[in-house]
Amino acid sequence: MTRTPVPPNGRTRRVSPGKDWIAPIGGWRTDVEMADMPEDAAFQLDNFFPEANRVRARYGFLAFSTGLGADVQTVIPYSGVTNRLFAAAGDKIFDVTAGGVAGAPVVSGLASAHWSVQQYTNPAGQEFLRLVNGLDTPLIFNGTSWTNNFLVGTATLATQNVAVRNTAYTLSFFGTGSVTLSGAFSGTLNGTGVGNRVSLSFTPAAGTLVVTVTGTVTNAQLEKGAAATPYVASTMITGISDASLLAAVTAYRSRLWFIERDSTNVWYLATDAVSGAATVLPVGGNMKYGGTLVAINVWTIPVATGLQQCLVLISSEGEVIVFQGSDPSNAANWGLIGTFKLGRPLGSDRCLLSVGADLAIMTTDGIVPITKAVQLDRGATSLGAITARIGPTWRETVAAAGTSSEEWQLSSFPARQMAIVNLPSSFGPYQYVMNTETGAWCRFVGMPASCWATWQDRLFFGAADGTLYEAEVGANDNGAAIDALMVGAWSRFGDGLSTKLSKLIGVTAQIGVSTLMYGGISVDYQTKVPTALLSSVENNAAAKWGTAVWGVAKFPGISLVRKFASAGGAGSALAPTIRALISGSSGSVSEAAVVGGSVLYERGAPI
Repeated sequence: MTRTPVPPNGRTRRVSPGKDWIAPIGGWRTDVEMADMPEDAAFQLDNFFPEANRVRARYGFLAFSTGLGADVQTVIPYSGVTNRLFAAAGDKIFDVTAGGVAGAPVVSGLASAHWSVQQYTNPAGQEFLRLVNGLDTPLIFNGTSWTNNFLVGTATLATQNVAVRNTAYTLSFFGTGSVTLSGAFSGTLNGTGVGNRVSLSFTPAAGTLVVTVTGTVTNAQLEKGAAATPYVASTMITGISDASLLAAVTAYRSRLWFIERDSTNVWYLATDAVSGAATVLPVGGNMKYGGTLVAINVWTIPVATGLQQCLVLISSEGEVIVFQGSDPSNAANWGLIGTFKLGRPLGSDRCLLSVGADLAIMTTDGIVPITKAVQLDRGATSLGAITARIGPTWRETVAAAGTSSEEWQLSSFPARQMAIVNLPSSFGPYQYVMNTETGAWCRFVGMPASCWATWQDRLFFGAADGTLYEAEVGANDNGAAIDALMVGAWSRFGDGLSTKLSKLIGVTAQIGVSTLMYGGISVDYQTKVPTALLSSVENNAAAKWGTAVWGVAKFPGISLVRKFASAGGAGSALAPTIRALISGSSGSVSEAAVVGGSVLYERGAPI
């Protein structure tokens, strides 16, 4: 006689079904109805970064260099024979390569710490940094020193005028002639011989210094600081009436190109030059919507014969102007490709970011790849924006934070596949972060960044407290716990609006030795921070190769574990909710990653 299973009845029916859920690797979504979210979406994803097969709590940050004395507004990486890292804060620039407490500044007496930076290599293989900010005389770093010679024609000096600030300067030269200073400062420096170098240190008033030359004066140098440094030829950019008006810089087709502040003028140097005479390119006649130029960068277009570079400008009104060619003085080698209208750019020169062959533009409408901008009308660009998945939140953020703050910045961290949008500090210590491989978004919370940069595959941010921090390192936030929260997709479990009573949540996760992970359920579109602790791996130190005992020692945080927690809650829509608190050392990381899990629930309201 064949046995048959007992049919379900009131006594044998399972009253606590389970529902599997997956980690929200599709990222934070605010562009879809909460009641109809994809199962791989997140209602909230703070300090959890969506990767291809899991969501991982971000690593921590720690103080890298302290004592810079003011808001760090620019982090300046340099790669050359020796790799260096600089930071601009207040009226100074510091060499912070070694970390620790900052020493004496390498440049001082500046008007702004917000710089546009371009590294450039000439045909001889020399690596330079060229910096402009629209307020100060442009700076240059030659791989060894920041010496800037504000005089022109220095081999054999002639009378000239120099714009100066109220800070220490030093004049030096060789020869038998003399140099008389007037205007912003009065004084005379007399030469003592062809082979003798004489110098004069002084502090002028802000204004114009008149330099009058008599007799033979060679290898003349006017530099900031109270002492003469080894002679360098002139580092000035001439042709423009006041080089301090140059506000943004990029390298394009073997030239350095600049935007003049509050204008529609572009300036460019001679081929392979980092200083010398600049030539103006007025582009106002190509602009249809008014405004001034604010940012400049390069777009690489795939064409039938390979790749073609184009020069891209964006105006304060969101008009994108694209040129091709390398020499505006030659009509056969220069031309306008077109102009395109987007939303207004956020911030200033930091609204553009090269991403592979594309160029991302950060605007009030979202972050738009230029390949989409040239194809779509402005009314439809939000559909092609890489911020489309958080579009409503983006527009709310722009409305709350405004468009003018220079703390807006679009940056990247390729080593971890991150694109980072820094938000103004008035909005809070937040960044919107995207996985550049999957397009999934999340939010980083608790990092008070003013600016970002990468150097040697490491991520750094400057802060208003005069500290340069390194991010994505360690298992704490400069001593505080990393607090990560994930609220997954809302689900009604195919049971419409009927009430469900959750009982238990199971989580498949990676839990490091310094991580406490909590699980729970949020109900009816309201986040409920979980307090039930998931049982974690033993609190053992990580095993070390060569000393650990095979089969006994553990490698916590690497292997997946299945853990459970009580998760009570009643509502028509439920969402898995995970919190990770990480409090480890600065010298290691503690994994806190979620792969998925299940929810045990009952149909109906609790009795």
